[in-house]
Amino acid sequence: MVWFSDIEKHKNDAQAVYDEAIVSLKEMQQKYVEKKELDIQKACSLAEGLVNNVLLGDDKIVALTADAYRQDWSCYHTVNIAILAASIGRHLEYPLDQLINLGVFALLHEIGYSAETLDLQGLEKQGLIQQFIQAKQIKESFIKEALSIIAVLDVYEAFTHGRHYREKFAAYEVLKSIIAAGETVFNIKVVKEIIEIFSIYPLGSLVRLNTEEIAQVVKINKDFPLRPQVVVLTDSRGKKLKEKNTIDLRQHFNIFIKDAFSDEEKSS
Repeated sequence: MVWFSDIEKHKNDAQAVYDEAIVSLKEMQQKYVEKKELDIQKACSLAEGLVNNVLLGDDKIVALTADAYRQDWSCYHTVNIAILAASIGRHLEYPLDQLINLGVFALLHEIGYSAETLDLQGLEKQGLIQQFIQAKQIKESFIKEALSIIAVLDVYEAFTHGRHYREKFAAYEVLKSIIAAGETVFNIKVVKEIIEIFSIYPLGSLVRLNTEEIAQVVKINKDFPLRPQVVVLTDSRGKKLKEKNTIDLRQHFNIFIKDAFSDEEKSS
């Protein structure tokens, strides 16, 4: 049996931050349900904690966004979007204040807003985001790009995770659909950034190598999206390894990814 949790070192500190974010977001959502005033500063602090973890540059917390949801899917979905948005913002070299604002947009974007498809126009009309924009006097140029990032990530994150009524889709299938939708639905600049950053095999993906070994993606090589860095979990016969070997596939062209695993295959 192979699980993402086999690589404990890859998750330790980031897991605590991630779990705390889930708890905090649940509290915010409950306050909204009870029609209590939301503490926007708490959303800022939550976003800052996630952003600071992303800025460590080791991708530990980003890898956690690939895990299956545990309970309340909406909280995991939203926190994942905030983390992924911060990762894109880092890639775009946003200053810290903009990264935090982007994180706040992501955390607030579904509280009090319900729609089958969350598009840019819908996000701009979202009440809590409007309050935050007005309070911070955020520039319109940033608002447009930030909400464009969230609109794409909302689709990407949702469909790369399963729900009780459907299985998840492979990242490359979701990316193909997003690309096909084109500029009529998404900001094409943002789409290109997502493809470059997340690759066909996102962090945490479980893959089979041409050597028949099973490995987990732990680092994406931006210039070689099909050749990430992986940690080998089992040998060619499926035997779990006690000492896990890290391989940078861009330096070993005789080794390549043969296929990826679905959630069902991971646990079998």
